[in-house]
Amino acid sequence: MHKRIYIALAVVLFLVAVMVSQLLFGDNSIPRQRQVANQIVIYQKQIDSLEQVIDNHKLEIERLKHDSLYKEQILRTRYGMSRKGEKVFQQVK
Repeated sequence: MHKRIYIALAVVLFLVAVMVSQLLFGDNSIPRQRQVANQIVIYQKQIDSLEQVIDNHKLEIERLKHDSLYKEQILRTRYGMSRKGEKVFQQVK
């Protein structure tokens, strides 16, 4: 009778050891899950940053489509354009 108890106990201990080793060293181990969770956080920050860039570009597109003063400002400052007959003075830096 004691022999069966020892065998059952050994089997249970073996199964527990296998489970613990899988939790610590397996493909879905606890350290691997933490690593994946950290990568998810990093990727989510990148997504948030890129969404902000997209929103800024959408705003820029809308302003360029509908705001003539904004378009004029861009053309004058970025491209040095002027109206016909207008005298342009450039500031020396």
